[in-house]
Amino acid sequence: MRAGWLSLLLLAGCNGQSDIAAGGIVSNNPCIDGVLAEIAAPGQIAAVSSYSHNANSASAPLDWARTMPAIGTSAEEIIAAKPRLLLTGNLASSGTNAALTKAGVRFVAVGVPVDVEDNKIQIRAVASAIGRQAAGERLITQIDDTLAHNDSDAPISAIIWQNGGFVAGAGTLQDALLAAHGFANASATYGLKSWDILPLETLIRKPPQVIFMPTSANGDDARALAARRQLLKHLGGKTRVVNFPDKLLFCGGPTVIKVSGILSQTREAMQ
Repeated sequence: MRAGWLSLLLLAGCNGQSDIAAGGIVSNNPCIDGVLAEIAAPGQIAAVSSYSHNANSASAPLDWARTMPAIGTSAEEIIAAKPRLLLTGNLASSGTNAALTKAGVRFVAVGVPVDVEDNKIQIRAVASAIGRQAAGERLITQIDDTLAHNDSDAPISAIIWQNGGFVAGAGTLQDALLAAHGFANASATYGLKSWDILPLETLIRKPPQVIFMPTSANGDDARALAARRQLLKHLGGKTRVVNFPDKLLFCGGPTVIKVSGILSQTREAMQ
């Protein structure tokens, strides 16, 4: 057992863990990193999520994230880092959280926001945890400024369709953002739930006016995406396909500003 612990700690050190300053504030969640990049004071954060060092999964700016060591989600790695505070997602296993509690690691966990108000609550929770409430309110104001709802025109039917065929439906932040920018989420017309898979055949039989989806992917996803785009050509000019990278689906915080930019530009182009 002792040998196993030593191996885990050595592995953590090889991943840059040994460079993390003990007693600092650490985040192992890329969505929280995105918020921290906007509101944290310089030098306040000791480490960020390993996902934030990867351009395909980062929500925070890479040049900001890569100035700090990266940390993973295992209890052993976090305990070895000896943080004063861990900011984490609440998707961590109950076993991990229990181990952190037993080790005396203080942590604040937030989940994936389900709507705009929930997103504000989570930003305020992170801001309060690090003593940056005023900066958190400034970020919320920036987000609110991008969400001016246009009621003058009839909603345009649309879906957000990620790699693997998953669609964001009712009860998701993405559904709320579609509505805020004058779109009607077509997910319900296909009988889909909050997160569900939409088969290509179903979509082609009854396409929405707009499909927000990635235009690039890697590995097997790249091959599937190429095939999907080829079939979507049969829709002709009836449906507009707009680039919407997968990573914009996973986080709230300042990611909402990027999503709002895509949605508002598309809506304006269709007036």
